[in-house]
Amino acid sequence: MDGFTRELAPDCGICRFKANCIYTHLDAEAQKAWNGLRLAHKFKDEDEIYSQSQQPQGLFTVCKGRVKIFSTDAKGQQMITWIRHPGETFGHIALFSGNDYYCDGRTMGETTLSFVSRKKLEEFMDKHPKTYKLFLYKLANEMHAMQLRLNDTAYKSARSKVARALINAISYKSKDTSTPAIHGLKRTEIAEITGLALETVVRTLADLEKRHIIKREPKAIKLLDCALLTRIADPHLKK
Repeated sequence: MDGFTRELAPDCGICRFKANCIYTHLDAEAQKAWNGLRLAHKFKDEDEIYSQSQQPQGLFTVCKGRVKIFSTDAKGQQMITWIRHPGETFGHIALFSGNDYYCDGRTMGETTLSFVSRKKLEEFMDKHPKTYKLFLYKLANEMHAMQLRLNDTAYKSARSKVARALINAISYKSKDTSTPAIHGLKRTEIAEITGLALETVVRTLADLEKRHIIKREPKAIKLLDCALLTRIADPHLKK
């Protein structure tokens, strides 16, 4: 793919995000092969990766930054289907189905992506057949996650939807800290993730801040009470 080079591809073995990556689940021989297959490219904020109706050429993995996968209706309104975080692979649904992309992919902030072409991926999977099971597992989990999101859309309150969107967007660096934070997530993007009107998102964030559950800063949202936010996101979960 244009712009992707072998020289820019990070070493999977020393990557701090590898615990989230398919690389971790490969055997030693497959890990070595996977590390040597990838090309990489550095993107700026809001760069297009692919667009709807384009034909997939291979598989992407987020090495640094984030990617939003979204669709746009006739009125120009966007709906974010996924936000891909470091270590996550994407583009596989269209690639494996043999169809064109059904949505658009765009970066969120400065982002580094690695890429494996269709031909190289097929050769890799044939040489390492256990990989087929890993991708089946990934697809099944994503379909399960989509079913849960559909249930959320149909049955959950606006506050629960916003709370879940915030929890899912916690930055990797701050996940295990006492005050997790979210960086680079716009109010419009929360609306696009949840399917809520922007005005509803604004009111909900203001209410969460008034209750000292979150704190909004110029470039971040800090979660002051992550446990309570989790209960708001999933009010029916057992305590």
